[in-house]
Amino acid sequence: MILQVSDGGFGNAQVITNAKNVAEGLKVAFAPVGAEIFDEELGAGTTTVKSVKLKGINSAGMLCSGKLLGLNEEEGQALVFPDNTPLGLGVAEAYYRVLHPEMLQALKDHAEAERKAIEERAAAKKAEQEAKKAAAAAASAAGGGEEEGEGEEKAGESSKNKKKKGKGDGDSKPKNAKLAALQEMQRLLREEEERIRKMEEERKKEEEEALRLQQEMEAAEEERKRLKKERKKEKEEQLRREGKLLSKKQKEQQAKNEAFRKTLEEQGMVPPRINNESDDEEEKGNEAGNNQTKKLSKNEILQLEKERKQKQRALQEERERKKREEEEARLKAEQLAKELANVQDNWEDDEDADQGKDEEDSSEDSGSGSEYDSDGNKLSKTQRRTRKAKKAAQARRMKQMETNLQKKSKDNLRCPVVCVLGHVDTGKTKILDKIRRTNVQDGEAGGITQQIGASFFPIDAITEKTRPVMELHKVEYNVPGLLIIDTPGHESFTNLRTRGSSLCDLAVLVVDIMHGLEPQTIESIGLLKKRRAPFVIALNKIDRLYGWEPHPELPVQQALEMQADSVKAEFQQRYDFAVRQLQEQGLNACVFYENQDVRTFLNVVPTSAISGDGMMDLLFLLSTLPAKMLIDKIMYHENLECTVLEVKAIEGLGTTMDVIVVNGKLKEKQKIVVCGLEGPIVTQIRSLLTPQPMKEMRVKTPYIHHQEIKGAIGVKICANGIERALAGSNLYVVGEDDDEEELKDEVMKDLGGILKKVKKNEDGVYVQASTLGSLEALLEFLERPGEDRDGNPNPPIPVSGIGIGPVSKYDVMRCGVMLEREREWEAYACILAFDVPVLPDAERSAKEIGIPIYTAEIIYHLFDAFTKRVADIKAKKKEEAKKKALYPVVFKIVDERCVFNKKDPYILGIDVVEGTLKLGLPVVIPNVKWTGDAKTQTAATELLEFGQVMSIEKDKKAIDSATRASGNVAIRIEQRKNMKEYTFGRHWTHESLFVSRLNRESIDLLKEHFRDEVPKEDWKLVVKLKKLLNIP
Repeated sequence: MILQVSDGGFGNAQVITNAKNVAEGLKVAFAPVGAEIFDEELGAGTTTVKSVKLKGINSAGMLCSGKLLGLNEEEGQALVFPDNTPLGLGVAEAYYRVLHPEMLQALKDHAEAERKAIEERAAAKKAEQEAKKAAAAAASAAGGGEEEGEGEEKAGESSKNKKKKGKGDGDSKPKNAKLAALQEMQRLLREEEERIRKMEEERKKEEEEALRLQQEMEAAEEERKRLKKERKKEKEEQLRREGKLLSKKQKEQQAKNEAFRKTLEEQGMVPPRINNESDDEEEKGNEAGNNQTKKLSKNEILQLEKERKQKQRALQEERERKKREEEEARLKAEQLAKELANVQDNWEDDEDADQGKDEEDSSEDSGSGSEYDSDGNKLSKTQRRTRKAKKAAQARRMKQMETNLQKKSKDNLRCPVVCVLGHVDTGKTKILDKIRRTNVQDGEAGGITQQIGASFFPIDAITEKTRPVMELHKVEYNVPGLLIIDTPGHESFTNLRTRGSSLCDLAVLVVDIMHGLEPQTIESIGLLKKRRAPFVIALNKIDRLYGWEPHPELPVQQALEMQADSVKAEFQQRYDFAVRQLQEQGLNACVFYENQDVRTFLNVVPTSAISGDGMMDLLFLLSTLPAKMLIDKIMYHENLECTVLEVKAIEGLGTTMDVIVVNGKLKEKQKIVVCGLEGPIVTQIRSLLTPQPMKEMRVKTPYIHHQEIKGAIGVKICANGIERALAGSNLYVVGEDDDEEELKDEVMKDLGGILKKVKKNEDGVYVQASTLGSLEALLEFLERPGEDRDGNPNPPIPVSGIGIGPVSKYDVMRCGVMLEREREWEAYACILAFDVPVLPDAERSAKEIGIPIYTAEIIYHLFDAFTKRVADIKAKKKEEAKKKALYPVVFKIVDERCVFNKKDPYILGIDVVEGTLKLGLPVVIPNVKWTGDAKTQTAATELLEFGQVMSIEKDKKAIDSATRASGNVAIRIEQRKNMKEYTFGRHWTHESLFVSRLNRESIDLLKEHFRDEVPKEDWKLVVKLKKLLNIP
């Protein structure tokens, strides 16, 4: 695990550790470079921490466990401290002060007790000495003899006391040493607290200073903007005084006048402007001169007209000459392009290619003049010089490419690029896994290939694997190896499948012998026929024939001969069925060992990716066919032909590009140009990495580092700023004689149809994917998500934003904009993350904002998750709408006897005339006659707010609704608070007509949520009630 460690601002370090308990934001014990730690290898002493390099990555320091520091017995885990621990604090001090303050307090209590004991012993000793001195003074008053005796006795006692004192002093020395150590520790603690306090004060001062500087910068920026506005205002005022400030309308009028003048010039009615490059002062001078010119005579007018016609003829001849020169240059470029590629390289339809060519020719014709652009606008001198430099650089590049093509030789062949195509789950990746002896297919989500992968097969390994077939057919290999590209077969990954077939010299079409041709198989055949690429057919899954006996060590021809008769018969039956299906597609096919004409009949190889039968035959065929059919195409030349397959972020490497180098070379530190979503990307190659031979490029394995690489091979390029590079575009190297701007223009031609797939709407979901290829596939699927179970097409899902790589907090904030939209877009405020992780801070931010993040490794799961979200939100809105939705109804009282209660609550026996009567429906009595026809119905000028229908009964049983078919029903109408009570006979009678109190909001809710539940007759009633109730 690679970590970035910080010690509170004094320094940062990159560390590689295998501790399992670390996470972002934790505070742990860290030993920087130069620190002394316990030597685990020797089991004694210490060792110095040094900076090391593991797998090409520097590790400066190490995370320490408690056992390594001698603080506890835990090992294999970093020593973790609480969040309140100050950064940069010593481990021992932090251990006792923060983790185990009770141990520090125990040490302090012990030291205090020792100090008190020493003080008590010293006081007792001092009292004893004073008592002895007083006794000695009393005895000095006695006689001399006694004094001598006492003196001797005293001397003896003093000597004894000295011995005792010496002994006592010796005993107190260790106690004083412990006290001194504790005092020293307390002093160090106080110094450390003081240092931390000073650091905190300095940090606060720095923050205040930074805030002050920021405020000053903001104030300076505001002042700059203000001055800029003032200068602009003064300039506009000056132009207004001079009469040069034109409004939009005046500018449009000026443009119209100029266009009208050009029309007159073309018709020869006015002389053209010759000096277009003159400055404003000269133009003013000319205008002033023209205004002051005297009236010309007839002869002078004829002379001017003659000169005008001569100049016009000269200009016309100059334009025709330039047009002829550029036409010749274009024809020469086309001839050179034909020599560069014997097969169509742009992989577009012939019609599209011709159309694009016509458009390009027309654009060249319109802007062919050196003084005009494609829109016919005149170019400045700088623009003309730039265009001239680009054309010169392009001519040099084309000439160099032509020279390189002339150096091609049959003795110098490159690896053919082989593409594996077919329907989903036919065993494409499994075939390569069997050859490579890897297990990539099981690592794919759902067993479906999600990205394009490339594998290099050296010729030595191929020879070793196919020796039995070589001996059987007596053929030698001429190619240096094979570069095989595995493409997804799922219908959602058509763009990846197209991009893979764009590169291939030879293709393998995998067909399931048990099912024959399937939809993606037919689509792949169409792609290959359109690209005119030769291919072979792998008739896979022969191990599923009943009774098949595997013989992977033998050629498939001999393995078939060793099978039982029933197996042979079933194989022949299914083989004939597949051949007939191929014939329906306009293709002739034959088993490869019986094929005498490889240019007329396709080679069919029976294979089994499970048992391994036919694997050596397939490799043999792929290695021998190019030398027979593609010798001109696989001759190596120095012209770089490099295509970007995928752009992906990889931990430890950053953003990388998987590219296929077909011809030419790539070197480290070269400047490259690739096509990007936001414009051309110019960067420098940081490193060139390839997987181990016969290993998959998209699987993370120990990579081989190269200073220089030669095609054909799959390469992983590490460089800066390639996050937005477009997969499927070409890659160019900026050479010494190349013009960088010309290469930028050239590489952006690749954008074409790729950017059309990346459509972004203002309102929609936010899409995140691991690679640009997967993003294209996901966008295409969301645009056409297929059909539901009933066969009805699913509606497309709009996309508001896209991203590549792990879901970050920035992506969540961008998606959060959808929450500010109208409520109808609530369902789109979510993130669909395809095959990418979600960073912790992004997950926390999404929960706070309320944006769900749906992650999946299969596209269908994302669509199902979003569909469920939309359905849940619709159901929730529909449930809320039930409280506000009002259904249209018109009903009347059966007769006067059916008015059972004439006051609130009103109990009536009624008949429904039209519509549906539901519980909770507010009803009114209009003051106009009900005609039942929207054309003749008049609007009511007054409505009696009668109340709400609170219960409906039919045959003394409560029901929820009633229609005309329900017959007579009894209802109870209750008035809300503060409603006026109407008197029967005065305000209303048994002949009064009751209608539901519809409004604009209730009608909109019916349309949005209950359109299918409301009968057609009720919608007609809504139209009538809108006119009656005067609803807009």
